[in-house]
Amino acid sequence: MAVSERYGRLQRLMEKEGLDVTVVISPENTLYFAETYIMTQSSIRDRLAIAVLPLEKEPVFIGCSIEQSTIESETWIEDKRFYTEFMESPIAFLASVLREKGLDHGKVGVELDYLMAHYYREMVELLPDVEFVPCTRLFDKIRMIKEPVEIEMLSKAAQSTRAALERALLETHPGDTEFQLASKIKRYMLEDGADYITFLVMGTGDHSGQTHKLPDQDVLAEGELMRIDYGASYSFGNYHCYNSDVARTVLIGKPNPLYVDVMKRLCEAYYYTYDHVRAGVTAKELYTLCKEKCEALGLNFACPHIGHSLGIGLHEFPMLSPKEDFELEENMVFCIEPVIRQHNRMFHQEDLVLVKKGGYQVLSQDVFQPRYLEIH
Repeated sequence: MAVSERYGRLQRLMEKEGLDVTVVISPENTLYFAETYIMTQSSIRDRLAIAVLPLEKEPVFIGCSIEQSTIESETWIEDKRFYTEFMESPIAFLASVLREKGLDHGKVGVELDYLMAHYYREMVELLPDVEFVPCTRLFDKIRMIKEPVEIEMLSKAAQSTRAALERALLETHPGDTEFQLASKIKRYMLEDGADYITFLVMGTGDHSGQTHKLPDQDVLAEGELMRIDYGASYSFGNYHCYNSDVARTVLIGKPNPLYVDVMKRLCEAYYYTYDHVRAGVTAKELYTLCKEKCEALGLNFACPHIGHSLGIGLHEFPMLSPKEDFELEENMVFCIEPVIRQHNRMFHQEDLVLVKKGGYQVLSQDVFQPRYLEIH
């Protein structure tokens, strides 16, 4: 699907919301709607890149002059304007564009949850007659339905990520360290095409209950378990920064029967939850079904959510939470990940699923087999 079609879908929603223009500022939405990947946009928050997308007039892209060559070669937006960092304000450029197009007194959608406070104050001072309204959810509703090429990319990324762990485990044994295993996993993801590792958290034994523990020199001890949650960013052709996110529970050496029992029950709840994934079910309903099944199986369920949409962003809309009444729609993609704390350990399974009209398709496994893995 061409970027202009994305813009067309956005304009239809803007009209319904009564917006004269939307201002795209976050790296994720700039990449999605303007189709330009500006690496420093994420790491240097002051270096704004802004896509001005009006309901009726021609769009404008505002970028830092340092990034001009990248922007010129990638974005479909024809009108491009560049500010000099530390000498000119990107917000002043934005105000100038809105005045030029007669949009300095209308209703303007802005990603207010991303824009830093000092930029917001400047924007309000320069454009006192504009009504600024939050529009992040508007962008979310467009990005939540994945295009066929996005589904293919997310599937490849998930398969690569899953396979890296399975390959590394074949070369790992009790007595090795978390750091040694993590290094292998990262190397195999990078060798298979990942641009960079987004995150890798790993905990063994008592430390498995630390949600975001970094791998260290802890030993993979016989009879223990290890929990890992990890992902990377992948690019395919001109499509950049599509995420993977996989989690697994690994039993080390001779499996502890207590842990095997918990994992079997968790996998039963996991299957049960997936069997209810289809267009029309709400995020809240899916959460409740998972919670009730876990509790019926005697599992300690205390999850604030059981998963999230995935794409250019790591946690995209909607979240599978108890407060989200949004209905799942065909071609949404979710990571489903019920987490259980039992026997002072964390048990975690996470896979990527595509929502279909009458069911689902797991994208992270060729054959869907939720199970614990082993290190021998």
